[in-house]
Amino acid sequence: MDIKISTELNPVFEILGLLYFYHSPKLTEQAHFVERAKELGLNGEELYKKFESLLDRYMTAFEKKQVLNAGDDFFFNDANEMDFLFLLQGICAEWPHWIEDIDRVPEGEIRETILQDFADHEADISANSSLSEIMDMLKVSGLSPNVCWKIMLLLQEPKKQLAHLMQIIKQNMPAYEAAVRAIEKPLKRRLDLFVKQKSNPLMNKTQELVMQLGMQKPEMIIPTLIFPAVDFVSGRYEFSGLFTSDAYEMIEKLRTARHNNPVIKALSDGSKFDILLSLNHSPKYNLELAEELGLTAATISHHMQALLAHNLVSVEKRDGRVYYTLVKEPIRDIITQLQSIFSL
Repeated sequence: MDIKISTELNPVFEILGLLYFYHSPKLTEQAHFVERAKELGLNGEELYKKFESLLDRYMTAFEKKQVLNAGDDFFFNDANEMDFLFLLQGICAEWPHWIEDIDRVPEGEIRETILQDFADHEADISANSSLSEIMDMLKVSGLSPNVCWKIMLLLQEPKKQLAHLMQIIKQNMPAYEAAVRAIEKPLKRRLDLFVKQKSNPLMNKTQELVMQLGMQKPEMIIPTLIFPAVDFVSGRYEFSGLFTSDAYEMIEKLRTARHNNPVIKALSDGSKFDILLSLNHSPKYNLELAEELGLTAATISHHMQALLAHNLVSVEKRDGRVYYTLVKEPIRDIITQLQSIFSL
C-alpha cells in the first residue's frame, strides 16, 4: 500500500504545538535549536535561518488571537518534557472525531488509545489493567517521572481531561486559521515542495528507519511547520517537518565531505600519519625523514606533495636544505568537527 501524502498542515497538531511553544518560548530560540542541531553534527545556524522568518510570522500571528484559560498549564507547561505533548498531538490528530463529541466516546476506548502509545507490544496492558500494572509498565518505558505522573492523571479521568483539551483546540481554531492566512503564499510554496520531495522514496529517511526497526508502516505523511525540522511516527501517521529535507541534505553533504576530507584521508594513511607525527616534534628535511621512517627519499617526496597540497605542511629553506613544518590548524579543525559529531 502506497503512503498518502497530505497537502496541508494538520490544524489540531499545529494548535497544540503552537500553544506548547507559547508556554515554553525558549525552545524556539536560535540558541536552543543550534544546540540540538549540534548534537547531530549539523550547522544549526544555517538550518535555523531557512525557517526562522516563516516560523516567526506563523507563531506571532497565532499569538495575537490565541485563547488561554486557567488550567491549560497541565497540558503545556513542561519545557523539558515533550513526550506528553507528542502523546496529545498523536491522539488528537488520529482521532479528530473526538473533538466534535468527546462525550460519546467510551472512557475505556480513550484509556486503550493512550496505553497503546506507550505499552510494549508484548506487554499485556489494556484499559482493564490495574493502576499498579500500568505504573509498572510506565516505569520501564523510559519516560520521565513527571510525564508518567501526567499520564496517570490522564488515565484516571480521561474523558474530563480530553474534553478540556478539545475545548482548548476549538477555542484556538480561529487563531490557527489567522496564522495560516498570514503566511499563505510562502506556506503554499513549501507545501508544494514538501509533496514533491516526499513523493520520492529516496528522500524519505523516516520510512527507511521505520522499516529497519520493524515498525508499522504509516498510512499518511503529514507536514508540520511547528516542528520544522523533525520527523516522527505516531500511530498511523508520520509527521514530517517542512524543512526536514533541508536537514537531510545538510547531513548528506556533511557525510560526503567527511568521506572526501583530505585531512582525514592523510591521517588514515600510515606513512603520511607517521610523517606528521615526526614533524609534530620538530621541522625536518627530506632525507632526515626518510632515514627516521625507513622510507626512500622518493616516497617521502611523493607523500609531501599531497601534504603540501592540503596545507598540512609548510616549507622553509635553511642552510641550503628544504625543511618541512607541520601546519596544525587543519588538524585542530578536524578534532573540533569530530568532537561535535560525537558530542565529546
